[in-house]
Amino acid sequence: MEEKKISKYQKIESYIVENIQSNHYKPNDILPTEAELSELFNCSRVTVRQALNNLAYKGIIYRIQGKGSFVSKENTLKRSPLLKSFSEDMRDMGKKPWSIVETFYITKVGEHIGRIMGLKPTEKIYYIERLRFADNDPILFEKTYMEVAKHPEMSVKILEGSKYEYAREHGMDISISYQNITPVFAPEEIAEKMKISSKTPILKLSNITYLTNGELFDYNELYMNTELYQLNIVKKVEK
Repeated sequence: MEEKKISKYQKIESYIVENIQSNHYKPNDILPTEAELSELFNCSRVTVRQALNNLAYKGIIYRIQGKGSFVSKENTLKRSPLLKSFSEDMRDMGKKPWSIVETFYITKVGEHIGRIMGLKPTEKIYYIERLRFADNDPILFEKTYMEVAKHPEMSVKILEGSKYEYAREHGMDISISYQNITPVFAPEEIAEKMKISSKTPILKLSNITYLTNGELFDYNELYMNTELYQLNIVKKVEK
């Protein structure tokens, strides 16, 4: 298999993230200038600027006009507003994603979830629970409902990785995700898994995802440990 080429701006991002993780760059430290990074990586300042803008967008650094780029004081990860997998999101932030599949079985969808998914109550679905990690931190608990007829090859092994990667490998093109966001107190069993207090407010995201052909891909209920993982929302003016 041909190795995927890494862009210069991605190399610059990785270099900065690795130096932050090793404490070479500490919170509020000023980073090398655009000119210094341009010389170090033998690339244009436009490429350097793209890397720095990406890191600022992810909350890893912050920029002050006329002064430079600095390491962010924040320890929380920022969930990307773009439609991408958890694994991609974590890798983009220099973290190692991995999952524990705690529950995986086939059952009837039932009335409530059936209405959400547009299925008859007797139709078969997979019910899945995953605890998701960034490095060693449990930051997301996920309940997933997927139609068995559309995903006959679904397995624990697939779910230990990325559902989005599974979709791509099977020719499914994910198009859009509708999310409903609710602040809740962490249910006791989820708080225990995330190693937080049940009195800790967290975010619950009800998330239904469709393919480009209009078919439903899955329905998720996500519980985010907002002490470590936060949601970004971007709104644009329609033109």
